[in-house]
This record gives sequence, C-alpha cells and structure tokens, in this order.
Amino acid sequence: MALEIATKNAAEERPAFSEKHGTLYAQVANVLRQRIRSGQWAAGDQLPTLDELEREFQVARVTLRQALTLLETEGMIWRKRGLGTFVSDSAGPEWFKLETSRDELIHSLEGTWSRIIEVNAEQGMPRLEPGDGDAAPGYRHMRRLHGRGDRAYAVVDMYLDAKVYARAPKRFDKEMIIPVIDRMRGVEISDIRQTLTIGTADKQVAEGLGVPIGSPIGILRRVVQDQTGKAIYIGTVNYRGDAVKLDISLSGGGVQ
Repeated sequence: MALEIATKNAAEERPAFSEKHGTLYAQVANVLRQRIRSGQWAAGDQLPTLDELEREFQVARVTLRQALTLLETEGMIWRKRGLGTFVSDSAGPEWFKLETSRDELIHSLEGTWSRIIEVNAEQGMPRLEPGDGDAAPGYRHMRRLHGRGDRAYAVVDMYLDAKVYARAPKRFDKEMIIPVIDRMRGVEISDIRQTLTIGTADKQVAEGLGVPIGSPIGILRRVVQDQTGKAIYIGTVNYRGDAVKLDISLSGGGVQ
C-alpha cells in the first residue's frame, strides 16, 4: 500500500525549500532520505506518487525525478514502471551512536575503519578553546574518512601531537587514533571533551560522505588531554546527519 501524506495544514507543514540552500532536488532528497533513515518509511513501503509529492513539496516534477534518481543511485529506493517506487530492503535505520563515556567511545572506535584523505606533514597548530588544555609544540594534521562495512559515516579533520605521532607513525596512519593512544605506554588520557553542533556539508565533506553539498551533518569537536593537561589530539568529526544519534539516559532525581 502506498504511503499517505497528511493534507491538514499542508501549506504550513511542507518543507521550505530555497535555492540559496543548494539545489532543490538535493533538498528534496534530504527530506525523503531522512524519512527512510528514521524508519518513518520502512523497507518495502511504497512511496507516494509523483502527484502526491508534487502537492506536498510544491516543486517541479523534474526536481522530484532528480531527487528520486539520487536516492535510487544510493540504493535507498527502487522503481519499476507500472508499479511505483519502493523503499529498499537495506535502507532502514542504521545509526552510529555518539558515546558519552571514555570506555564506550574507545570500544566503539575499535570497530571502525579509517582511511587517510590528506596529510599535512608540517607541524601546524590547531585552534584551542578555553578548557582544551595546553598546546603541544607541534601537531601533525590529517584528514581521514571513517566508516563501517562499506559505508563511510564521517570525515574527520584531526591534529595529533607530533611527538606522540612519532612514537608509532605506521599505526597512527592505519588505525583509529584514540584507541592507539589509549594503549600507548607513558601516555595517559586524563580527559576527553566532546561538543556536538549541527551544520551542513561543504564540498570536501560532501564528497567524502557521498552526500549532496548542503546536506545536514553533525559536527563533533573532540579534544583529548594527557596526564599533564596537554591537548594531544584535537579532532573535528563531520558525521552524516542520517547516520548519527546522541542517546543519553538521565537517571537519579529526575529532570528539573
């Protein structure tokens, strides 16, 4: 059965698209993709017809066709003439959980692959904020792609203390950074700070994640301090917006 679209207050509830936010078909695709990733449209469900989508989104039919072609290329939907458009069996929710404890974070990273996109061998200096700790004399800058299975979920810009990197360069080039630091003798992780914001993908991030420019992303800034209070790792993790979630349990005396 085809999915229905609520018509009540449709003019007020439909997404607001604008060319200043990128191509219209990419914005439409983002909305449809999110409905699939969130589970609102389950595997095997038939999508609304082009007529129904046109009434809801108030965009040209060619824009809708472009959006559906993009999702079909990603493997999220399949189309058959005379039958309609359907959600693929493999297109259901697939979340990467943002861990909120050190042990859970390190464990989650150990199940992730990493590939270097760009390396700056020169010792650059990252931007440090209050509370980040003292700066190291120099850092090695890397841009990497992180993923699980055959799917990339994050593009990461990171700065690693150059002296720490020099202790195990081959491992740092191939493995996840924080688990390697955690197992390194003579280096103790005293604190990991994380700040999550919401943004949109620029050209480099979009190309790495395989999403349209302007797609919603989660931006996690992560800082690791050693036992001396020095910031030995500063990373900006750009997550696919349809692949990451923050799940926090509040227990005890309740929420006030």
